Amino acid sequence: MCGIVGYAGTKGAKDVIYSGLKQLEYRGYDSAGVLVVEDGKIHIDKEVGTVNKVDITSLPGTSGLGIGHTRWATHGGVTKDNAHPHTYGNVSLVHNGIIENYEDLKNRYELTTVSETDSEVLAGVIDYKMTTDNYSLREATVRALSECQGTYGVLAVAPAKEPGTLVAARSGSPIVIGVGADKEYIIASDPSAILTTNKMVFLSDGEIAEFKNGTMQVYDFASKPKDITEETVETEKSSDDLKGFDTYMHKEIFEQPDTLKETMRGRILSEGKFNLGGPNLTNEQIKSLKSIFIIGCGTAFYAGQSVKYALEELLDIPVVVEYASEFRYRHAALEADNSVAIFMSQSGETADTLAAESEARRRGMPTMGIVNSVGSTLARSVSHGGIYLHAGIEKSVASTKAYSSMVVALLMFGGFLAEKRGLPLSDVRQLGTDLLDTPREIASMLESFEDIMTVASEVSGFSNCFVLGRDTLYPVALEGALKITEVSYMHAQALPTGEMKHGPIALIDENHLSIVLMPEDKLMYEKTCSGIQEIRARNGKVLTVGSRPAKGGLSDWHIPTPMTGKNISGLVINCALQQLAYGIANSLGRNIDRPRNLAKSVTVE
Repeated sequence: MCGIVGYAGTKGAKDVIYSGLKQLEYRGYDSAGVLVVEDGKIHIDKEVGTVNKVDITSLPGTSGLGIGHTRWATHGGVTKDNAHPHTYGNVSLVHNGIIENYEDLKNRYELTTVSETDSEVLAGVIDYKMTTDNYSLREATVRALSECQGTYGVLAVAPAKEPGTLVAARSGSPIVIGVGADKEYIIASDPSAILTTNKMVFLSDGEIAEFKNGTMQVYDFASKPKDITEETVETEKSSDDLKGFDTYMHKEIFEQPDTLKETMRGRILSEGKFNLGGPNLTNEQIKSLKSIFIIGCGTAFYAGQSVKYALEELLDIPVVVEYASEFRYRHAALEADNSVAIFMSQSGETADTLAAESEARRRGMPTMGIVNSVGSTLARSVSHGGIYLHAGIEKSVASTKAYSSMVVALLMFGGFLAEKRGLPLSDVRQLGTDLLDTPREIASMLESFEDIMTVASEVSGFSNCFVLGRDTLYPVALEGALKITEVSYMHAQALPTGEMKHGPIALIDENHLSIVLMPEDKLMYEKTCSGIQEIRARNGKVLTVGSRPAKGGLSDWHIPTPMTGKNISGLVINCALQQLAYGIANSLGRNIDRPRNLAKSVTVE
């Protein structure tokens, strides 16, 4: 989603900011801008479209102070006026998040704005506090933000009043500060945008940092100075190298055998024994567990759903999977002392997930994170550790390799708990050895890429489809339908195969495609074939995916998968669906890596 980068130092600010914004492109955005301060004046270029369209050659090269932004539209359309940075009076700023009461503030301070954004209103309120009330930039920013409802990560300058000062504040939207040599500071919304140092300071909610005359000081909103703690954070930098693939999604689908090995490296030993150091649960807590909550959004939610069945069978306790956007508003009675809540996010910055994790901690639940981004807010906020995925930066908006690594991480956690709880070792070791086989099985599935592209081309003319799965394959259908929808814009609806006849079957005709996931279990296979009979009786078209097609020649198309066993068959079928979604989108000429209206990291509620 939106990305921010600022610079206060002795080098050319525009180059540092531009390079940082390029690192954030994978998050998804619709406009970009860079502002630098020179001799008490602002110089700015902002454009609709990619960072490449920003002409930094038009900006002064010697300026050591500036701010930049990539915007994903929330308030107001995709226009140059709505792009950041925004200037009102003496104040220029970039802002991540949402100011929910911006209309009230606009009316209260009688602001006349150029854009449709809440961010320009915030700049106007800060300017009012500086001009009318004679506050410093830092004080004015604090007082303005104290009147705001919502979330924010803000960088602001006011060169006509304080030419060498930059302030950064946060509440619910991340701000990290890279501390370089020679009094140099790079401020960003994501550690990956900080290219020249691994020494970082993370602002907490309700803190504001002031950069002035080569110094940095952090304050709380009561103007009390805070101690500054530097951390060493090793981040992976984004690369534009497609390595011969057509798109990043294509590349990341094929990276999965390697990324799954990285997720499991050192965590599953050769004999199938689990060795996790991340979860900070005591043996007493593990043995007393009566329920597990798994909480996420979109793909992360579906990863949780896909593992729910296996964890319940392995651990013999309920596993509840919740949308993060709903969990925080539920008022169910929870046994906090005998539960653990696992929060999953590729970026570790998903606003709904962070809000839900905060609510779980408020209720006294132990919280853990399964995260791909080192140093992210979620990784830092959970109370009981967790698991880093080590899947590498995922540049395509549609998640592929992070999803499969989340599934494997959850299964590893289940095996880890089962060992600690003294459950039958034969089941635990079988899970471990099956997981170690997963990279090989995924690699085998990827050998069918060209055949899947042919099928994808032939079904790309359908505008609506069902994705149907029974039992453990229903969550796989959910994730498959999401991928098809995200990248191809085909309307795809996932259903349990047995539920189709309870209403949705009304949509079936010769123009409707059903993608049916075929289970290996004999009973489930027979029942799935019965569901296909119902579709064919209404002239519906059927694409089956699995180790065998529907019996009796009922499949119009079939994508074969290896027979792997219940622990990992869902991951293999999911890999086939990822390729299918890619192929349909490619046949339709879609912008696969940057689907319309979507962002990689959703940092607003």
